Amino acid sequence: MIKYRLGYAKNYLEDAVALFNKGSFNSSASRAYYASYQAMRAALGDPEDGKIWRHLAIIKHFVSGYWFAPDHPKTVWEQGGRWHII
Repeated sequence: MIKYRLGYAKNYLEDAVALFNKGSFNSSASRAYYASYQAMRAALGDPEDGKIWRHLAIIKHFVSGYWFAPDHPKTVWEQGGRWHII
């Protein structure tokens, strides 16, 4: 299941970069969000005892701070006339 989720994350991230470079910023943000979400699910693995992960429970393992004051560095940069997303 980890390879499956990481595959989805990689595909979503590639889509996000392509959309960003075309100026489709809202669509790029959506794909980047789902790329990170799938990567987080892969990192956590399946929950114990046959339970399911809740959306916010997954995110809280990795994200702190608020959107207007994040606790992490920026992950977008411009190089050679193209925008890149880590």
